[in-house]
Amino acid sequence: MKPNGYALSDTGLKRSENEDFYLMDDELNLFVVCDGVGGHAAGGLASELCARTLRQTVQEGKSYIQRYHADRSLTNRAIIAGLIQRAVITANEKIQEMADVDVTKRGMCTTVVCLLQLDDFAVLGHVGDSRIYLSRGGKLHQLTEDHKYAVEMVKRGILKPEEASRSPQGNVLTRAVGLSPTIQVDTLQIETMPGDMFMLCTDGLYKYTDRAEMLALLSHEVHQIPSQSIKYARDRGGSDNITALVVKMEGEQKRAQNDVIDVLKKTEIIMKIPVFKYLSYQEVTKVLSIAQVKRFIRGAIMVKEGDPSDEMYIIADGTADVMKKDVKIVSRKKGDVFGEMGIFDRAPRSATVVASSVVVAITLGSKELLALLRQESQ
Repeated sequence: MKPNGYALSDTGLKRSENEDFYLMDDELNLFVVCDGVGGHAAGGLASELCARTLRQTVQEGKSYIQRYHADRSLTNRAIIAGLIQRAVITANEKIQEMADVDVTKRGMCTTVVCLLQLDDFAVLGHVGDSRIYLSRGGKLHQLTEDHKYAVEMVKRGILKPEEASRSPQGNVLTRAVGLSPTIQVDTLQIETMPGDMFMLCTDGLYKYTDRAEMLALLSHEVHQIPSQSIKYARDRGGSDNITALVVKMEGEQKRAQNDVIDVLKKTEIIMKIPVFKYLSYQEVTKVLSIAQVKRFIRGAIMVKEGDPSDEMYIIADGTADVMKKDVKIVSRKKGDVFGEMGIFDRAPRSATVVASSVVVAITLGSKELLALLRQESQ
């Protein structure tokens, strides 16, 4: 599967300079959009330095990408996510260093969103209030969360949404590259499929759109989307710099040997599970990033009584029998879940589960799921 990118940046109607910067690297399959924060010194320099440093760091870590192509394991994909984090942290250090030696550049900083496409997954990175959207199956999903005071206060339960929207500090950035000596980088691993369309953009575009309008922009011919997006924002005031970078996934999807379920079906299955049904699309995507698909032939033991409870299973296709001391207790069918309680209480398996037909199951490891829950609680 090949990502094809198209981009355009515009000063807008009210600014004298364009402090946005974008970068596309077809060899690395890397796409970056940065927005030098308005009102800060040398924002344009910060945005360009951030993007170029990110590309350089990913290039230097190319061996990790090659390792993933050879072995598409959860561990190797997590290493790539760590590479993206390290790239943004390195950019933060370089911007800080430049500001330390040149007083005219003190205070410069930038937002960043990036997408690195692997064989079957995209790894996203994000700091600030630039955004990444996904258009998939006729629906639009916002994959990033703005790092703004208003958003943070609502998320922590300190302010109600209406109170946060009225706050004079509501639009103040809580994170930006170069803003402070340390930085927290959000990453997201998302399984991709042919036809997926990603929009990386600055607030100069999205502040003029709602979800329906953004989806309508993404319905244009892919090569026309950036110019149509710029025109859309300028026609509505163009009060800020405007950057739109669209990435379309084209070609055939490469899947692991046992992975016979496409990402749409996986998402549908996960969102029907009671423990996950109230998660946002972004949160479901995080769960799917640690999921594996396993195939069992008829008669295969899926779990054995007394063994450690290290995985939960969601039956995507087929049927299985729950056995206790060789006696069938109950049958499990498509959509059923077992093993979820053991993830949290760590008790040994209380029964044996045997595939009564060919079974395809989505599995979630306890170690990975608990690590994800800890990460989300921070």
